[in-house]
Amino acid sequence: MKNAGILITFLVLSTVLGCTYPMADLGLYKLNDSPKKSFADSIVSFEVVSQTSLRTCLECHSGGSHSMRTAESVLAQKKEILDSVYSGQMPPKTSAYPQLTACEKMILETWMEDQSANRSGSLRVNQLSACGNLEAPKPTPKTDFATLPLTFENLKSEILAKKCYSCHTSESHGYEYKLENLDSIIDYELVKAGAPDESSIYNVLIPGRTDSFMPKPSSGRAPLTPEEVDFVKRWIEAGAK
Repeated sequence: MKNAGILITFLVLSTVLGCTYPMADLGLYKLNDSPKKSFADSIVSFEVVSQTSLRTCLECHSGGSHSMRTAESVLAQKKEILDSVYSGQMPPKTSAYPQLTACEKMILETWMEDQSANRSGSLRVNQLSACGNLEAPKPTPKTDFATLPLTFENLKSEILAKKCYSCHTSESHGYEYKLENLDSIIDYELVKAGAPDESSIYNVLIPGRTDSFMPKPSSGRAPLTPEEVDFVKRWIEAGAK
């Protein structure tokens, strides 16, 4: 009876005061968890654009004159970005990245139109005809270069495709060196098996070692990380197989 009296007292107080949290805190009953908001319910914002349309772009264009890290930098390149996306030039066909889907293109266009009209998000993702119930992208696992096998295929997919292939492929014009296959790299004498310090493909990655540091700052590509540079070095030391 004593416990019943306490419960009735709290019920009366919560009704009068309009507050149910004390009872929940005391464990007398549990508040229903509010339903989780799905990614498809999100307003088309720069955060959504970064997670979808520009997700792979940001792996390369995170610095330099073509950086896409901020909303302002993306809007400053609006025409260039849309032209390259719809022409299929970006991401490069020779890279490891797939072309943007119809949904990703629509998200990018919708956000840009909102920004141009000074609208702060007019639509949700699931209101776009090409998107439906789009799920949030799953995080891309970070490559462990320390344990990655020292093969040319891994060098190509994990480093060259992301940092070099926008310029150094058969599709690129005005650049001498093509890095799509190992035979070309050997023909250009860019690598000396077993000797990284005598291999220009490695030396250009070290600031101040040559006159041509790569990637060029003007390319918009981020420099190779210490882990990536070390992988190139160890690949050459292992025979550049």
